[in-house]
Amino acid sequence: MLKSFFWTRANAFYAWAMLSVLLGISWFTVEILVYYNAWNREIYDAIQSLQEERFWMLFLSFDFGRIGDVILLKEDVMPSFLEIIALYTPIAVYGAWQTQRYCFKWRESNTHHYLRRWNKCPAKIEGGSQRIQEDLMMFGKILQGLFTGFFSAILVLFAFLPILWELSEGLPVWNGQIIPGFLVWVALGVSLGGTLISLLLGWKLPKLEYNNQVVEAKFRKQLVHSEDNFKDRALEVLFPMFSSVKRNYYRLFNWYMGFGVWQTAFGLCVGNLALIVLAPAYFQQLITLGILFQVLNAFGRVESSMGFFIDRWTTIVEFLSIIKRIREFNKALDDAEEKGA
Repeated sequence: MLKSFFWTRANAFYAWAMLSVLLGISWFTVEILVYYNAWNREIYDAIQSLQEERFWMLFLSFDFGRIGDVILLKEDVMPSFLEIIALYTPIAVYGAWQTQRYCFKWRESNTHHYLRRWNKCPAKIEGGSQRIQEDLMMFGKILQGLFTGFFSAILVLFAFLPILWELSEGLPVWNGQIIPGFLVWVALGVSLGGTLISLLLGWKLPKLEYNNQVVEAKFRKQLVHSEDNFKDRALEVLFPMFSSVKRNYYRLFNWYMGFGVWQTAFGLCVGNLALIVLAPAYFQQLITLGILFQVLNAFGRVESSMGFFIDRWTTIVEFLSIIKRIREFNKALDDAEEKGA
């Protein structure tokens, strides 16, 4: 799945060059989010100090003379919300659009690769057409979301971890006690602990997803045969096959329900964790409203990046089952080619 795209003469240049472009776009959008984080502090400080004129300036002003400085991401420039959204929106949308094309190009290279091998294969491989059409389609579709999210999460960590450390370095935790960068340690501990628990609760899901595809494929094959042969429509065969489908789905639903309880509760608790930790310092007037919201924003982005696998575990489970089926198809092709040789 990698070799046909990244290490072939037809696709290698595009694959590596466009990957670099997409990473550059992701980095630039993350840097704009850093701007937005600083803007949060300014806007809420203006609200707290009742500076109405500055409030509207931070929201609606647009200065063409400094737009170049904003594009260059100069730290001494504070853009307005209008300037941030005018810069961020087209770049983010273009990045998403180009990622869709990139992932489809990846699917195209894989499809051509397996079609050629399948065409030369001397043996009949069960479910080969489904692997080429459905699994490669789902591989490209899921890859699009994971590809964008994973690299963005890494870049967000690189951008916001120093900010979160700096912001929480001198903040009192309780009764004036200071732990340098304590919110970074909180985010790290919560994310690693949450990921470990998610792995323990969801360890069986990839196998269940794979089994689900197996029983669905058998049922679908019997139905396809029934289109051509009336004898294959025997209900005493079809009903038990669908019962197997139902049994596996219900087992899958039960595991997802248990995992969903954990995932939902974890998301709600983590969302308010930083607020609970910072509340005493704010009520003692040791930090301003702007600093509070800036820290909350930075903590949320760092925690979300560290908890990437927790938030997308169900998608990753489906992706793993797809990769397993494609690998089995690839092995079947290898075995058939060895026997043919």
